[in-house]
Amino acid sequence: MRITADGTTTQVLVKAYTTLLIEDFSMQVKQRTARIKKATVHWIYLDGGWQISFVQVWGPVIRKSDGAESSQHVSEATKPAGAEGAAYGVVTPQEIVDVALANTPDWIPEINGTKYPRTAKLKSSL
Repeated sequence: MRITADGTTTQVLVKAYTTLLIEDFSMQVKQRTARIKKATVHWIYLDGGWQISFVQVWGPVIRKSDGAESSQHVSEATKPAGAEGAAYGVVTPQEIVDVALANTPDWIPEINGTKYPRTAKLKSSL
């Protein structure tokens, strides 16, 4: 048996997380209305800047009968409008996106050079 390598690339994926605590914000999550209390923003460092990958929202379901918070909770991964795959799931409310973008991670990863070529089509290729 003989194995050869024609080429190789360096793949690095840099991620960061920001947790937003939210007061008095309700949204529709599929067939339920929920009072969102926490949103975890998942960032990815891509093309020299931070971009929102997705936002995990969490909060109690609001009962239709009396409008009170129930013991059931929603936890849903949402995508900003216009993001890849947003049409297939729950869209992140613009208010949450605006707050997230106003609080992007303030550190820039230091990426060392490499002798291996970059594969431009891969999201994680630097």
